[in-house]
Amino acid sequence: MSNGRWHVNCIVQKQKISMRKSFLSVFIVSALFAGLFACKKIIRTLFQGIDADVPTFSVTLPAIPFAPPNEVPLGTYSQHFNLDSTVRANTNNVYSANDVSSVKVKQINFTISNPDSLNNISNFESVRFTFSSNTKTDTVTIASIVFPDTYAAAYTYTPVNAPDLKPYLNGNVLYYNAFGKLRRITTKPLTLNLQVTLRVQ
Repeated sequence: MSNGRWHVNCIVQKQKISMRKSFLSVFIVSALFAGLFACKKIIRTLFQGIDADVPTFSVTLPAIPFAPPNEVPLGTYSQHFNLDSTVRANTNNVYSANDVSSVKVKQINFTISNPDSLNNISNFESVRFTFSSNTKTDTVTIASIVFPDTYAAAYTYTPVNAPDLKPYLNGNVLYYNAFGKLRRITTKPLTLNLQVTLRVQ
């Protein structure tokens, strides 16, 4: 075989080897991505969800010497909450916010720290809360409650059709707007504690 033909054959062989290596690299990378995607799907399938408590916040409601006929604003309140940290902390870092498909209010617990027979939850006919965050500013109603007209220092609300709040939890500051309608006047300031429990699925 002449040197020229041998040189051409060598080039062809090198090109074939190079093409095989390129194909093998593409195959390996594709297989890795497919494996990671399948693994992620399995992880999401295994994630059974958690109940996460948003930090309790307290509101001091002043004495209200008259009962307006309509609903009135009770204030806007903010608090810090990190969904990713919460999921990781509750799953020993197995899952993160990326594995969450929905977040809904499971229940809201209302507690008055200083109730008496004339000043308690029954003084309020109804209450409504809207919700937003520092990354999604349009509001959504998370609770609309009518309280019974019986003495109560605590009340638990469980929503029937809670909206999905996941789009609001990409940020880390939550905002609540409170509105209420009085049934009877209050004669002293009341300290109201709210504990919101989220169902993270």
